[in-house]
Amino acid sequence: MKTLFILLLGAILGIAILPYLLFRQKEMPEGTDLKSPGFSFNRAKLLIDRTSWDAAAHAYIQTHEIFDSILSEIRDAETFLIADFFLWNPWSGAIEGSGALRPLANELANALIEKRIQNPDMPIVIITDPINRIYGDHAPEFYDRLADAGIPVVFTDLSRLPDSNKVFAPQASFWSHFFSADDSEDAARPVPNPFNLNGEKLAMAQLGRLLHFKANHRKVLIAGHSNGANRLILCSFNPADGSANHSNIGAFVEGAVATYAARSELQIAEWSSATAGNVNGGLYLTAYRYIAEIRDLIAVPANEVVVADTGTVAWRSEEAIRDELIAQLDSARAHTQVDLAIFYFSDRLVTEALRSAIERGAQVRVLLDPNRDAFGRQKNGIPNRAVAAELMKLAETHSIDVRWAATHGEQYHAKALRVIGPAQDSLFLGSANWTRRNIGNLNLEANLLFSNAEEVGAEFDAYFDSIWNNSLGFEESLPYEDWAENGWSLRWKTWLYRFQEWSGASTF
Repeated sequence: MKTLFILLLGAILGIAILPYLLFRQKEMPEGTDLKSPGFSFNRAKLLIDRTSWDAAAHAYIQTHEIFDSILSEIRDAETFLIADFFLWNPWSGAIEGSGALRPLANELANALIEKRIQNPDMPIVIITDPINRIYGDHAPEFYDRLADAGIPVVFTDLSRLPDSNKVFAPQASFWSHFFSADDSEDAARPVPNPFNLNGEKLAMAQLGRLLHFKANHRKVLIAGHSNGANRLILCSFNPADGSANHSNIGAFVEGAVATYAARSELQIAEWSSATAGNVNGGLYLTAYRYIAEIRDLIAVPANEVVVADTGTVAWRSEEAIRDELIAQLDSARAHTQVDLAIFYFSDRLVTEALRSAIERGAQVRVLLDPNRDAFGRQKNGIPNRAVAAELMKLAETHSIDVRWAATHGEQYHAKALRVIGPAQDSLFLGSANWTRRNIGNLNLEANLLFSNAEEVGAEFDAYFDSIWNNSLGFEESLPYEDWAENGWSLRWKTWLYRFQEWSGASTF
């Protein structure tokens, strides 16, 4: 009996471990993990979506500069349009009073359809993440309206991306050889809809795809112009109604970097369109035709000549973002000012690089979202509060301070690093949170690096200082002590954060 028990236990352990032994990670596909040269530019501007809380009026004070600029660029585009947005849906989760949210998703769809009516021959390619159809058939109705207008929406083929969830992905990959997941119209749908509380429930197959936690997390708009000076908006903004109150940062740039970005986006659209079902409304042939037409329009190589002592802007994507963050922080030392504004901060390599910069004498200010709110639901402060506590251990002997964005149900959704030193003047911003999933060649992400771009840098400095000092008359930031973690609470949150960061078994 004992021998039988040992054999049975060994068989169970072997079955449990085998998927991890057989699992092979994928390589990043074409158009990703890119590091461009520094391009000169015609124009550049920092774009801010800012949400403040007027306590006296008990109301939000908001600007939607990013979204309004996106709508303007769609109207003004002359030769082509490419858009790539992670969240694009009207769902508001558990947000109370969601009817008062600006209907971003439909506004964007209507602007694109109006553009198609005005310019029936313009190639338009839209890329988004399959989260917007909940990895199945739950796409909002405006996607069909876009298809009826002849605008192809390409849902990113996430199967081409590496797997971030080390716990779930090997098991899912192994058992998929023996069991096929059913999400047909007749499939059972027992899973509550986490995105749309009143929406149809999900099939188990959709839940399985969700648990891979893969994403095309980019937020990019590229507008073509007949004079060759194409325009780019790259930001942390999602055109989703549930995100309407979030604070975000982005940038508008006119110049060669827009053409470089377009080439990357077209490669993603192309390999995603290779599976016809990834293109909404059966428009995969239209998608291929538009991809080819836009490639012809941008066939002239971008000017990569950089004039010395002028401001430049460069494209970074995926793991090249992490490499740039570390390079920027490694250059920081005494008499260097480092400011960061970030929604999620958990990547261990970047954390160590920031700690080293602090220990070398850099003056560091960290503005973090408290990780309390997520579309009407309460969160536990992971990962930011654990990382903040780690950094603040240096505060007694070094120049480091942490403040929290003063949120009121919304998220401080920025992702930006500013470094100013004796021989350094840079601003690095975009879609990427500072997490293993976002900057470890797992998600699709995109950032811009501005170097010696005085006007854009000055715009960011004024913005950051106003929040840090609450100088506009609203409480926009809070001292570290307001959300500081300590004792047992800090210990278990640190352990959980470290496990989630390592394993990928999390949403950050």
